[in-house]
Amino acid sequence: MEFFDKKIRDYISSNLDLNSNFKFEQFKVGRSNITFKIFDNSVSYVLRRPPFGNKLESAHNMQREYKIITELSKNNLKVPNPILLCIDRSISEDDFYIMEYIEGDTIADNLIAANYSDSQKKKITESFISTLAELHTFDVLGSNLKDLGKHQDYVERQLNRWTKQFRAQKVREIDDLDQATKLLFDNIPSQQRVSIVHGDYRLDNVRINNNSVAAIVDWELCTLGDPLADLGTVIASWSNENENDTPFIYSPSLSGGFPSRKEIIDLYEKKSLLNVSEIEFYIRLSFWKHAMIMEGVYVRYSLGYYGNVDKKDIEAFGQSTLNFAKKASNMNLLKEIF
Repeated sequence: MEFFDKKIRDYISSNLDLNSNFKFEQFKVGRSNITFKIFDNSVSYVLRRPPFGNKLESAHNMQREYKIITELSKNNLKVPNPILLCIDRSISEDDFYIMEYIEGDTIADNLIAANYSDSQKKKITESFISTLAELHTFDVLGSNLKDLGKHQDYVERQLNRWTKQFRAQKVREIDDLDQATKLLFDNIPSQQRVSIVHGDYRLDNVRINNNSVAAIVDWELCTLGDPLADLGTVIASWSNENENDTPFIYSPSLSGGFPSRKEIIDLYEKKSLLNVSEIEFYIRLSFWKHAMIMEGVYVRYSLGYYGNVDKKDIEAFGQSTLNFAKKASNMNLLKEIF
């Protein structure tokens, strides 16, 4: 990997107790910012940087991510400890940061999830939802993250932001996405609380140790706003066993044995003390946002920013956009998924 040249290696080893001949492995999960495990025979860390090639700076801000995990770590929330931020252009043309490596598992798909018993899946889910409620009840307005984003109108801001980014790299018309966009703009609910919003809270974005969440990772979409947006993402990415039309085709819950969507919503409502009656809107928002994200990935792969990739794989990303958009435009969404 060209990124880990001698200059980068010397910089890292001079700041950490890591041999300059360290090894690295890219995490397979995640399709936007790039995450590596860097390690030698005695210690491991995680390095995170933006994608290679052209990118939208607002979507890949390493300094912002580092600030988020620094403050949350100080307040004993479940995040990796931050270690080093590099913004020196004599070292790298892009910012990057290094954080603690968290021991544990990432339940990235249904095949990994199948290794857990039903009782383990229940404990993991309870921890997963309780951790989300803890994040949403954190007093962010009394913290150093109070200026991370605007406090109100979260949903409208999200709709405007993602629509703008989609248009900036638009390569095709997607009718279902247009329909979903109108549905969302026409039905924005009132925001109940100002919270930290992770932006992509799913099982593959937490580290699990001893059937419990050890850390939340991948903070690139984090901002302040409506906490129910995170719950919408959880429910959208959750699946019934053998559900055959979910665009989250590797959803861990497809393995069976996990609590149901309704049980998750009830647990979150109890822990967060929020009214969840408008949950259909937030589930739709999540499907819509994932369509936007996947379209960005599709465009970057199509333009060769990730190197030589099989054409069939690129087409699969493009189809994934369409699948998410179809869900987002479904007028009977809640009835269908329950």
